[in-house]
Amino acid sequence: MPRSSRRGFTLIELLVVIAIIAVLIALLLPAVQAAREAARRAQCSNNLKQIGIAFHNYADVHNGFPPTAFGVPGPNLQMMGGWAVQILGYIEQPAVYSAYNQSFGFYIEPNQTAVRTVIPTYVCPSTPRATNPVNNVPRFTGSNGTPDPNLYAAAGDYFTARSFVDPWFPTNQQVEHIGALDQKLHTPLAAISDGLSNTLLVYECAGKPDYYRRGGKLGFTFPQPTSPNATDRWFAHGAWAGYMNMRIVSFTGDQYQYDGPCVINCHNGWNGVYSFHPGGVDVLSCDGSVRFLKESAAKSVIKGYVSRAGGEVLDSSQW
Repeated sequence: MPRSSRRGFTLIELLVVIAIIAVLIALLLPAVQAAREAARRAQCSNNLKQIGIAFHNYADVHNGFPPTAFGVPGPNLQMMGGWAVQILGYIEQPAVYSAYNQSFGFYIEPNQTAVRTVIPTYVCPSTPRATNPVNNVPRFTGSNGTPDPNLYAAAGDYFTARSFVDPWFPTNQQVEHIGALDQKLHTPLAAISDGLSNTLLVYECAGKPDYYRRGGKLGFTFPQPTSPNATDRWFAHGAWAGYMNMRIVSFTGDQYQYDGPCVINCHNGWNGVYSFHPGGVDVLSCDGSVRFLKESAAKSVIKGYVSRAGGEVLDSSQW
C-alpha cells in the first residue's frame, strides 16, 4: 500500500501566520482600548450624576447646597471636612457618615476609619490609581509636623471650583469669578443667577496624590508638609474627605507656571482641571446634568461656566 505523506507548516508559513496575527492584534487593540475607555468614562459620568442627585437632595433638606467645608466657626474656619463628607448620606454611604466624627479633622486619628474607606462614587475609573485606590494614598502630618505613616486617607477625583481667576498674578489685581459654593455658608439655588445649567458644580482633578502633566506621571503632587498647620495637609493631596475645592486658573506649563493658554488637562496639581479621558474632562452642572468639557474650550467660556452670577452668555457650540 502506498504511504500517504503528511505535510506540516514550513518555518516561513509559520512566521507569516504569526505576522498576520500580530497585525490583527495591532489593529484590534486600539479599538478594544477605546471601548474600555468609553465604558470607564460612562461610569465616571454616572458618578457625577450620583453626586449631582446627592447635592440636590441635600439642598431640599438644608435649603441650599453645602458649603465647601465645615468646622469650628470663627474668622478662620478650622476645617473638619469638606463637601464630600456632607453629602455621604445622600450617596448611600450612611455608615461612613455615622463613623465620621465631625468634632475632629479628617486628617487625624479619630476619623481614620471613615476617611480610609474607598468611596467608589468619588473615584473615576479612568484614573490609573482606580484599580487599587488604597495605594499612593494622601498622607497627613502628625502633631509634630512630620509625615505620619499611620495617618492617611482614600483619595477622590472630584473637586468643586472656588472661582476662576485669570490672570493669577499680581494678586492685588486679580479678579475672582466666584463659583457655585460658598466657603462657609449654604448656597440657595436662587443665588446661582447665571442659571443652574450654565454653572459648574463639580469637575475632575484626578490622579492625586501622584502628579501628572499632559498624561505623564512626574512624581507626587506636592511635597510632604512640614508644619502641623500646613494647609497642604488638609486638601492638596486629594483626600475625598478634605477640602476638594480650588481656584481654576490657566497655565503655560507646570503647576506654578500661571497665565497661559492651557486650562484643561494641563496637570493635576495646584488649581488644575485634569482627567485621564482623551480630549477633555467630565463636569457636573448645578442642575445635575453632566457634560464633557473639551480641552479646546476657551478661557472665557470656562470663566463664564465657573461663575455663578457673572451674567455671561454661554454658547453651547463652544464647549
